[in-house]
Formats: sequence, structure tokens, C-alpha cells
Amino acid sequence: MARALGWLLLLLFCSRAQSFLWRQTRGASSSKEKLPPEGWFRQKLDHFSKNDSRLWQQRYLINDAFYKPGGPVFLMIEGSTTADINGISVMNTWVMYAERLGALCLLLEHRFYGHSQPTGDLSTASLRYLSSRQALADVVNFRTEIAKKTGLTKNKWVVFGGSYGGSLAVWLRIKHPNLFAAAVGSSAPIIAKTNFYEYFEGVQWSLDTHNSECLEAVKEAFDKVVKMLKRRKYYSKLKSDFMLCKKFKFDSVMDRAFLLERLLMLIGTTVQYNINSKNNEVGIVISTFKDMDPDPQRGQGNQVLIRIDDFCDIMTNSSVGSPYYRFVRVIHSELKEEYSAWLAASYNDKLTKFSDSSIDDDNSTKGEVLSGENEELQNNQNYERQWYYQCCTEFGFFPTTDSKNQPFTGLPLSYYVQQCSDFFGRAFSNYSVNMGVMSTNEYYDGFNVRGSKIIFSNGSFDPWHILGITKDISEDLPAVFIKGEGHCSDLFEPMDTDSAELIQAREKIFNILQKWLK
Repeated sequence: MARALGWLLLLLFCSRAQSFLWRQTRGASSSKEKLPPEGWFRQKLDHFSKNDSRLWQQRYLINDAFYKPGGPVFLMIEGSTTADINGISVMNTWVMYAERLGALCLLLEHRFYGHSQPTGDLSTASLRYLSSRQALADVVNFRTEIAKKTGLTKNKWVVFGGSYGGSLAVWLRIKHPNLFAAAVGSSAPIIAKTNFYEYFEGVQWSLDTHNSECLEAVKEAFDKVVKMLKRRKYYSKLKSDFMLCKKFKFDSVMDRAFLLERLLMLIGTTVQYNINSKNNEVGIVISTFKDMDPDPQRGQGNQVLIRIDDFCDIMTNSSVGSPYYRFVRVIHSELKEEYSAWLAASYNDKLTKFSDSSIDDDNSTKGEVLSGENEELQNNQNYERQWYYQCCTEFGFFPTTDSKNQPFTGLPLSYYVQQCSDFFGRAFSNYSVNMGVMSTNEYYDGFNVRGSKIIFSNGSFDPWHILGITKDISEDLPAVFIKGEGHCSDLFEPMDTDSAELIQAREKIFNILQKWLK
């Protein structure tokens, strides 16, 4: 086994200083630490075509620091982001499980994200090879071939994932129980839904539970903005107060909707991650054009997620002025954190960004093995186009304000479907999106989960739990529902300030895994 692992390590290229796409500053690795090696694995472009023989290189990382001969293999499936070296070297929960169980850790990057670029461009024609089904086939091929070449065929493989990656982990165990002994899906949506109107219902419930006064202030502030957008005499004030970019057009339906989306998603992601500890130094970077992606490891730009306590402190501070001016203060604080002079709310800018099908040569290896000149990976790529394509073709996940059981307005389903057409072509329509979602649920069976040895973990404050499993299905299909916690909280590195519920949840997951792996 030691010789086999040595062979695997010979395949890998060691990276030096890594730029992190996202980071938890509470657990950022020291530059003096030995960084895990990375490697490249040959994959078929189209696993479902006998006539297509094209190949590409998929990136993966390895950490064998805790491996004991005969121990399990932990495979973390990356979702819609770069496979971050920090995710396998820092003591995140799954790595700590590996230390306790003597497991080998592998982290596999998803096709078309990060540096695993199969075609060299992001055209709509190329993105037809981007799907969860192709991704599952990638994982199956990787797991099978790596196990053969390294003598790991008799070891028990456990597949992990968070958010979309968690969905993939769940589906891998269901579809391929012979290859994976168990799966852990953290905050994993397992049903696709075109109109995800429940998202803001969840935001309302969580915010009300955390601080009802804060919720009322948010409602009043947002209502004020909506009313002002309907009256021309307030345009200059809105532009000044919210520091709107010069390109913003008040007479544009899409610009107004995009502005409301930006404001609402700031509220939504604040609640979703529920970072509520004053001593918590987490800094999750999310995108300036952040939409409905649930992935916590995903996103670019300089926009920093605000802590829910800080958000509500401002929204309930009457000395700042009315709720409207408190919300303006929140926006100004955000812009200051991201060193931005204005709030980007021009739909034309978003359209330009999401329609760009090129891949910056400086920021991507396009699936090729790194040379010494560029072995320092540049993780400042943007992946919104790829994720939006998957939403338009497979998942939906559009967080609308169509529900009457939540206080917000301005984001109808048509707003999101229009973007599918704008970004990818006229063939994308409400009908095509619905057909894609229907196909996904038929293929994966949605909530009709069958199988065994899958752990479903979710935080009660995370609106995405609505699309996941929150109650035990059976003894071998347990749910770990964590009161007061946010998206993928159980995956992050443990902190002294973690809640008792979170600590207990992590230990419960470990105990279940330990039992299954005996």
C-alpha cells in the first residue's frame, strides 16, 4: 500500500503559494506548512457518447497525512468552485474525521469550474457537456481508476460534499452503492425546483427567529425602496443614497429588478450563513453578481458576507434614523468593505459578464498540467456563467418573490428565465427550464430517497434546507438538523465559539460514520 501511495504521489505536482478563492481566516494555513500535492486525471469529455473520444484533464488534490494502511478513503466532491487547497489542508470537519479514522483525503474539482476546463471556452455549445450527470460519471471513473492504480480497491470509500457538492455526494451513493460505502451531504438540495419561492419564506422565518425587530425594520426599509422606485422624483435620492453606478437606468425593468435582487440577496446570504458570533473571523467572499448559488465555497469579487448580528445591530439602531437609512448604512458598510465606489446594479454589465464565454489564460490552465512558470494558481476566476447554465438546464433554484408568505417583491420567475435566454440563447425559455428540472427530478427521484448509509445535515436558519432532507428517513438514512445554524456550518473548521448544537451535530455525524466503517 505504501508503494502504491508513493506511485500516486509521483503523479502529483506540488503547488507553492496558493491564492484562495474563498477562505476562513480563522483557519488559513500558514505559508510554512507543507501543502498537499495536486494531480491531473484524464477524463472523457462525453461519458455518454460512444463516438466522442475527446479527453481532458481533471484536477484533484490529495492529503495523506493521516492515512493508515487499510483505512478508508474520503473523497470530497467540489461543487461550483475551484478545488481549494485550503479545503483539504486546513482542519475542516471532514479532514478532522480523517485524522480520527486514519483516512486518505482526496478533493476532486468539478468539470468546467476552477482549473478543470474540458473545452477551453464557456460557449453555450461547450457548456452542453456541463451537467451533474457528466460530473457523476467523472467521479465514478476517477474513483474506479485511482483505486485500481493505487491498491485502494478493498478500502471503504466515503464521499463528502457541501451544497451542490453535497447533492452529488448523495446521488453517488444512491446510484453507485458498490463504489461508495457511505455519503455525507451537507446542506444538499436533493430536489430541483424552477420557482424556489420558499427561499425568501425561509429568510423571513430565520430573521424573525433571530430578531423579530430586525425583520420588521428590513420589511419597512425594503418597502420604502420599492415605493421610491415607482416615483421619478425619488430617483436622484436613490442613486445618491445607494451609490448606484452611473450606468444604472431607472426606466429599465431589468435594472430595477437587478437592484432589488442585489439588495435582497445581501439579506438572504446574511441569514443563510448565519454568522452570528462576534469572535468569528470568517470571511466568505461572495460575488458582486451573486445570484442563487448555495455553494459556500463559491464566488469571486470583493463583496464580504456581513455577520447577521452586525446586520441586525444596524437595522435596529434608531439613532441612525429610519429603517430606510439604516439599510443605506448597511449598503455603505458593504461597499466600504469591498473597496467599491458604487453599487453595481446595471443589468447590461451583468449581461456582459455572464455572456462572456472566454477563459482568461492567466487564470486557467484549461485542464493542462502546470508548468513551473504558472504553478501558482490564480483563483480569481468567475464562475457565475457556468452555475447559471446549470440552473437554466437542470435545477432552476430561482429565488423569486412570488410567494405571498414573505414580505418582498420585485423578483418574479420571468426575471430569471429572461436571463437564461439573454445569457445562453433564445432556445432557453420557461418551457425548456421546466423540462430540465423535471428531467433532473425523474433521474434522481427527488425526495424519494432510496438506499442506505447517507447522512443529510442541514442548518435550520439556512433557507436551502427546504430542498433537503431534515428528518430521518430510516436508521441508515439519518438527518442531522442543526438548530440555529446556517449553510454547511458542520463542514467548517470547529471554533471555540461554536454552538452546543453544532458541536453535537459534528460528533453525531462522526459516530455514525465510525459505526458504518467498522
